[in-house]
Amino acid sequence: MEHDQEELLEVGSASRRGRRIAGWGLILLAVLTLIVLRASTGPAHTPPTTTPSELNSVIPDGPVANPWPTTPGACGADVPLPIVSSTPSAERTGIQVLLGGDRLRLVDFDSGRATTLPDEVVRPGEYAAVLAGDPITAYATTGSCNEAVPYAMLRVTVDHHVSVIRPLSPTESPLTDGNHVWIASFASDIDNPYGTIAPLAGRHRVRLPLGFYASAVVGDTVVGLMQPDPGISPTWLALVDARTGRLQAKLDQHVAPLATGAGQVFWTTGCHDDPSSCMLHRRVIAGGKTTASPLPRPACCGVVSPDGKRLAFLLDHPTLDSGIEGHPLPPLDIATLHLDTGRLEIVPGIELPAKSQPALAFAKEGWLVIALDAGSRTRLLAWHPGLGQVYETAALPGVVHPPPTLVITSH
Repeated sequence: MEHDQEELLEVGSASRRGRRIAGWGLILLAVLTLIVLRASTGPAHTPPTTTPSELNSVIPDGPVANPWPTTPGACGADVPLPIVSSTPSAERTGIQVLLGGDRLRLVDFDSGRATTLPDEVVRPGEYAAVLAGDPITAYATTGSCNEAVPYAMLRVTVDHHVSVIRPLSPTESPLTDGNHVWIASFASDIDNPYGTIAPLAGRHRVRLPLGFYASAVVGDTVVGLMQPDPGISPTWLALVDARTGRLQAKLDQHVAPLATGAGQVFWTTGCHDDPSSCMLHRRVIAGGKTTASPLPRPACCGVVSPDGKRLAFLLDHPTLDSGIEGHPLPPLDIATLHLDTGRLEIVPGIELPAKSQPALAFAKEGWLVIALDAGSRTRLLAWHPGLGQVYETAALPGVVHPPPTLVITSH
């Protein structure tokens, strides 16, 4: 009996020792497993250090920007397309325009009928840009992809005859106020430091002040930028008498004209520093009075209505986030400003790519006419205040050397 108890005790002791050995074995197995796993997976992953350029290349979560739509245009370039929501005209407008491009055409907006002027002047590979002229005659210039500036001046008579009236040198530029055409020349080199200006129909050339570069003409007043000494003097927006070459006024520093016409000149200040400081300035040339009013955003490329009561121009879209890939600059709206009331209106349904420039012109009855470059065609639209959607007539085939140009005509 005692022998049996001893055997039981020995078996119990061996069992406890076995459990202890088994426990240590499990611990050892776990440690070895952990070592094997760490050896196979390597060190823990740490986020890489990125440079600013790498950070810029990271695409964040959220909506992906779409590329701005483009189409082949003049001179082998891709043209960013305007985004337009329009409707056919629901009323008679009476609008007729002379349209530039790879040919000169008269367009009746209401019917959509386009008449190509029968001429041999605008040759294949050339483009015509139309200018306003006197009530009987319109003018245009011709250029090509191989030339940086226009090289010929055209006359379009009331019977639709087109002729070359004079060549244009690389230092010459035609200017018009809608009634008359002037030829401005720029300083060409150190031996010819003065620009000049002369009526198209006249021979007497008037010398302009030193460092003055003409950009527009209003009646007998030349509007331009003046910097007599690039090393020390600021650039001024200035007015010069076209008949005498005498400086009339210095308007503002480091600005460019937004629009000229109907005896007025417009420019903006402060628009790229702080939106709250963006101001539109208006100078009545005859009276010499300058007024200012706020603008919500930067503006450019304006035209004045013939009666001097409205201003049309391009205005930056309200947001920088255009959703368009590769276009950090905001798209553009077309705006009109009623100068008597200060009322600003956005032409509905038109969004233009940054840096594009449409043709803008005022017609009778308050119509604003718009020509847009659409690559292989020109889109022609019309709008007046209170119209909920812009009207559009049939598009005109043919490429345009940008920007498109048009002149309102009644004959």
